[in-house]
Amino acid sequence: MTLRCALIGAGDWMASALLPALRAQADIEVVGVVAATLSEAQSFAAAHHIGRAYATLPELLEAEKQLKLGVIATPDHVHAEAVSALLLAGVAAYCEKPLANSAGNAQELVALGRRTGVTATVGYSFRFTPALQALKRDLAAGRLGEPWLIELAEHNPQFHPDSGKPLNWKGDPAQAAGGALFEYGSHVIDMAAWLLGPIARVSSSLKRVLPGARLDDIATLQMEFQNGSTGLLISSWLLSGGFPGIRIRLHGSQALGEVWVDDRLEGGQRYRLSPALGSGGEDQPIEPMRGTRTDAVGRHMAALLSAIRGDGGGNLRTLPTLEQAAHVQDVLEASLNATSAWQDVAGTSSPLIREQENT
Repeated sequence: MTLRCALIGAGDWMASALLPALRAQADIEVVGVVAATLSEAQSFAAAHHIGRAYATLPELLEAEKQLKLGVIATPDHVHAEAVSALLLAGVAAYCEKPLANSAGNAQELVALGRRTGVTATVGYSFRFTPALQALKRDLAAGRLGEPWLIELAEHNPQFHPDSGKPLNWKGDPAQAAGGALFEYGSHVIDMAAWLLGPIARVSSSLKRVLPGARLDDIATLQMEFQNGSTGLLISSWLLSGGFPGIRIRLHGSQALGEVWVDDRLEGGQRYRLSPALGSGGEDQPIEPMRGTRTDAVGRHMAALLSAIRGDGGGNLRTLPTLEQAAHVQDVLEASLNATSAWQDVAGTSSPLIREQENT
C-alpha cells in the first residue's frame, strides 16, 4: 500500500534529513508541501520534485483527501497547532522536537491523540542509533547492574560567533520557549528518560553568551529520576563537537556504558563497556550507521510507517510517543523555572579571595 505523505515546513532539516529518509522507504509518495509562504513552498516543491505546494495547512488537508502522513519540521511555535490539525483530520503525524512550547499544550495533544487514536510520533530519532540501542539492551539485561548516575551532553558549534551560522528563529522567544536547552537538550532528556524512566526533579543553569542573546546558549541540568538514579546534562550550540555531538556515560554498580554519536567518528558512533572496578573496557560491536544525519531518522521513519500500516514490523518499541514527548516537555518547563535556587559560597567576597584572584 502506497502511503501519501505531505511536508509541513521547508527548511534545511526537512531537505537534508526528513525528506531523504521518507524517500528511502518503500511505497511512499510525497504529494505536497506547505511552508511559511506559498512562494517558499513552491520553491521547495520545484527543487525537490514535489507535485503541489500550498499556502496553509488547512488548504493542504482540504485538497489531499487521501493523505496518510504529515511530517512537521517548522519553528517550534507551530508544532502544537500543526499536530492538532493532522490528528483531527485523521492523518498520522511526525513532528520534530519539541512537541510544543509549553507543557500544557503538550498534554492537550496527548489527550487529543488518545481521543482520535491516530498514530503520532516526535522526532527524538537518536534513540534509533545502534550504539544507544545496544546500551539500552545491556542495561535491561543487567550488564551494568543498578544504574546510579547518567552524564549526558549534546553540543556542537552550530551558532558559534566565529565559525558558525547566524542565529535564526531558534534564538527568538516568540518562536522557541528555550534556546540550546530546547534545541539540543530535549534530545538527551528524552534519551535519559528512555533509558532510566521518568525524571522527578531538576535544577538548572541557563547561560547567555552570544551578543544580544535572549535565550540560553549553554544549559546545564541536574536531574533526579523516580527510580533513584541521578543525572547531569549539558547542551549548547556553541561548544565544540561534531553533529549531533551526543555523549552518554551511564554509571552502573557493575559497569560503565559509554555512547558517542558524532560525525567525526568512524562510522559516526561508538559504544564502550567498562567494568565498574579496575580496567579492561572494550568497544562493543554495533551495527554500522549509513550517516549520522539520515540513518537514525530513516530507522525512525521505518518504525512509524510500520505503525501506520499495522504490519507488526519495525522497531515499534523504540518509537517515541506523544506521552513520552510530553514528559520531556514537562522536564523542559520545569528546567526553565528551576534556575533560582542558587546558594552563595561563603567567603568569596573577602579581601583575601580578591587578593588571590589578582595575583
